[in-house]
Amino acid sequence: MAAGTGGMDGSSSTSTTSTGGQSSGPPPLVYDVEDTGADCPKPPLPAFSELKSISHLPDPFEMADGDRISSVSDWRCRRAEIKAELEKYGAGEKPGKPSTFEASLSGNTLSIKVGEGGNSFTITAPINRPAGAPSGPIPAIIGVNSPTGSLPAQVFSSRGIATITFNSDQLMSNGFSGGSRTDGNFYKLYPGTTAGSMIRWAWGISRIIDALEMLPEANIDTKHIAVSGCSFQGKIALYSGAFDERIALTIPHESGGGGTISWRYSDMLEKRDKTEVENLLHAQGAPWYAAALMQFNNAPGKLPYDHHELMAMVAPRALLAIESTAIARMGAEAARVDALAAREIWTALGVPFRMGASEENTNHCVWHNGFTPDLEAYVDRYLLGKEDVDTDILRSKYTIDTDTWIPWETPALQ
Repeated sequence: MAAGTGGMDGSSSTSTTSTGGQSSGPPPLVYDVEDTGADCPKPPLPAFSELKSISHLPDPFEMADGDRISSVSDWRCRRAEIKAELEKYGAGEKPGKPSTFEASLSGNTLSIKVGEGGNSFTITAPINRPAGAPSGPIPAIIGVNSPTGSLPAQVFSSRGIATITFNSDQLMSNGFSGGSRTDGNFYKLYPGTTAGSMIRWAWGISRIIDALEMLPEANIDTKHIAVSGCSFQGKIALYSGAFDERIALTIPHESGGGGTISWRYSDMLEKRDKTEVENLLHAQGAPWYAAALMQFNNAPGKLPYDHHELMAMVAPRALLAIESTAIARMGAEAARVDALAAREIWTALGVPFRMGASEENTNHCVWHNGFTPDLEAYVDRYLLGKEDVDTDILRSKYTIDTDTWIPWETPALQ
């Protein structure tokens, strides 16, 4: 693995683009549309039997035609290829904004009516503006099933940042007891969908952003939105940030298998350490992913992607991955290899400091004070625009054999 060259971020944190086109200076911190690569050519998506096995983390810079990207502007369509592979083999397809969409604000509660084909349901999301916050538009964090996920609320309230709570059950129940792919309100709108729960939940968070854009009276700065959650909710946060380019800062906390950890490396970890890790075999008791993913349970090497590329779909926007080493099942070492590999995309784009990883030895979803300075740095820089804050963070106790797992070189993109 050869690193590219990073540089200081000289852009304003409000820089946006609706096309993904590159101008002089660093790439934007956030975009105006959900998917800048919607117009990119679709890559070939072979049947399982036609896929070759790859023992290391796949090269994120290699296009479907075998060429490697050579410019920053190439990343837009390479990201779109990764998205198409994830939707085909792992997560299921994410629809766009539905044909029926109505949004209103009553007091501090968003109400969003969504509908397709004569079926509809309503998503509600409470907004809390902290005491003393400015009256005008302010940044916000969307917390999965709680106002700030598992992050300390004081970090946000003390900075005048609003909280918005996303209730995942309004789309589909968490399915810990198994559940059915035909359950939940999302399926009523999209019967026959390939989308697993993660994509359904990410779709719901995108509809909250749609509503905020329609309702200036909500006084939320839609160019400075973060999303976070822990465990399965950390996975939701990661899929949300990866699949919606209007999210400025994505903070998955201990998201495990299906989140920030590599399917390939977690499979190796379980065999090496003879302990259960949330690998492909152990991550699918609930319909969180596309049914197609199950065919890879005993062959993770045949996946044309791995989750360093799910993380990379956030690039060049900001991502802070928070991991705990206390629970072997959550695969923190497999998260480390993904963080190292994913960081190379931000490095190639010239903004390595927009992707960070923080690690402590604490119990599952239990906040450790060692995380706090890292979280504060990312919040200050990417929600509040304090460009002089150092976010070059990549902390871990693990040593990874990068020659084996990340054998490709990072290109110097023009």
